[in-house]
Amino acid sequence: MVSKPLVSITIPSYNSEKTIVSCMEGVVKQTYSNIEILVIDSRSTDKTTTIAASYGAKVIQCDGKLLTARYLGVRGAKGEYIALIDTDQVLKPNTIERAVDLMNTYDMLVFEEHSFNTNWFIPMLYGASKKVINARFDKHYAFDPVKGGNPARFYKRDILKKAFAAIPQQLIPETIHYDHDIIYYESYKIGAKVGILRDAIYHIEPDFAKLWKTNLRYGASLRVVKGSYYWDLFLSKRGTGFWFGRPLSVGFQAFLLGLILKAVQKIGYYLSRP
Repeated sequence: MVSKPLVSITIPSYNSEKTIVSCMEGVVKQTYSNIEILVIDSRSTDKTTTIAASYGAKVIQCDGKLLTARYLGVRGAKGEYIALIDTDQVLKPNTIERAVDLMNTYDMLVFEEHSFNTNWFIPMLYGASKKVINARFDKHYAFDPVKGGNPARFYKRDILKKAFAAIPQQLIPETIHYDHDIIYYESYKIGAKVGILRDAIYHIEPDFAKLWKTNLRYGASLRVVKGSYYWDLFLSKRGTGFWFGRPLSVGFQAFLLGLILKAVQKIGYYLSRP
């Protein structure tokens, strides 16, 4: 029998004990068995790393920001394929198996995402936004790294390694926001065969306090991106980033979420001024 290729699932973390159990459960319950788990942790002070290790994850300590964690995950991965996952995401049980089956055709895959929880106002808005995004996958621009805004999550390792070599090295230590977009943009220049894996992953939606904290950090980190050509790509050429959809109620909710996120990020950006 031909052995199945190894898949490396890389997961950056920081004080994620509230969500990492669900994330780990989604990984270890995969129908695909040849998996290694790498958790790249930015010096958590809670039980994140203990929980991750209890599920068999290799924990790698990280002193940089999010893009550094992605880089360390790719550098430490041994798999032929690499999945870039977050601690607030939960894989469907057959996602990795279905993804591997498609990789003879594609260089990378976008994971269609659904909300894990929509039982309050902010999670409801996120759920609406995902409905709008998922409806756009049939558009001709859906996988364009600039116009589409739908970064891949599953890659051939060789492409990711080349992509990180192309990213200006001074950006890696401090970049948080647009980490996926930057990786995808550079990967797309190497291999443009992109597929979609429908119904692939859940996202555990935040409450307003988590939204506020996260997007303040995102906004502050944009000062690093501003000094690069990625600023023009993702904040100028992409346009406003506000998407409408149907029915109108869903479109309005998605638009409202976009307004909230942009506002909080702008506050974070201006508060970070020297």
